[in-house]
Amino acid sequence: MKIIQLLTRAQRRGAEIFALQLSESLLETGHEVLVITLLSGGEGLEFSGRIIHLNRPGKKLVDWKGFWQLGKILKDFQPDLVQANASDTLRYGVAAKFLRGSQFCLVYRNANMMSPFVKSRWTKSFYKFLLNQTGAVISVAEATRLDLMDFYGYSKIIHTIPIGIDGTAIEGKVREELDLELPKSFLLFMGGFVEEKDPEFLIDWFVENHNQFSDLHLLFLGKGILVENLKKKIEVHSLQEKVLLISNLGNPFPVLQKAKALILPSKIEGLPAVILEAMYCRIPVVAYGVGGISEVLKNGETGWCIPPKDSKAFSNDIQDVLQMDETAKQKILDQAYQLVTSRYSLNQVTSQFEEFFQKILAPN
Repeated sequence: MKIIQLLTRAQRRGAEIFALQLSESLLETGHEVLVITLLSGGEGLEFSGRIIHLNRPGKKLVDWKGFWQLGKILKDFQPDLVQANASDTLRYGVAAKFLRGSQFCLVYRNANMMSPFVKSRWTKSFYKFLLNQTGAVISVAEATRLDLMDFYGYSKIIHTIPIGIDGTAIEGKVREELDLELPKSFLLFMGGFVEEKDPEFLIDWFVENHNQFSDLHLLFLGKGILVENLKKKIEVHSLQEKVLLISNLGNPFPVLQKAKALILPSKIEGLPAVILEAMYCRIPVVAYGVGGISEVLKNGETGWCIPPKDSKAFSNDIQDVLQMDETAKQKILDQAYQLVTSRYSLNQVTSQFEEFFQKILAPN
């Protein structure tokens, strides 16, 4: 198959990182894959195949030049299938197909809950129109699939395929030297500093509870628009020695491997790769059961999954992880590892994508 992967920009965000991992895996299985990033900004991403950066400004809803440039690439490459990976990629993919009249199947990969982000009737109508131009949707979790179907009334093919992780690559990255001094004992938040992931809640929790654990630190790994809010909270509570902010790292696994727990108080999620990665590394995960999280994180079985908005239970479960018997904890971590390796490996997930692509491309 000839496949194009559309990415919003060259950024280290879950949707883009997984799309590149999938592209590498598809290349290895003999498919021809072209990756296109649409908007300017972001950071370098690794891909051994051909990648084109359009570097569009991303400020206009209607970017005629960008649509035309993308359409020309599509016409020249003649893909069998174009996968639009979240965010602006759907808008560009639909517009380019209309402008150039290209014959390919457009598939949208739905990586998050969509309904919470739609704030107006016009926005809902616009995205419903875009979705109706696709041949199919691939949703990262059952929760996101049902959300899209119910909210938009999408009636075409929509299939759930989760993200996958490359265990061999993780093991190699874990062993790499880290040019960063870490505290002995720390809880880790890893992700975007954005409202829907609610990192500020963790500082409030830390203020109330850290005195119970004299050596405990809180480490934030990522970046986002709330970084200044986090810095101010840290200053107000004089926590500069206890709460650390670290910008995105090319290889975060040596940090993840040393954490006492990964803690994610997200209000909205799809299925974050970092949860599966932590489970693979046998690191405890404490998270609200939003989106697809509860589909992999089973409370008391594979992790600590808390009912959404129950901040008291979240606090109690963090303390439970820090204080519980090591044998009991290890049983949960072993079960989490078994789940990830048996159902969420990159090779398994790539096969699911291949089978689905072949199915929707097969003549009726």
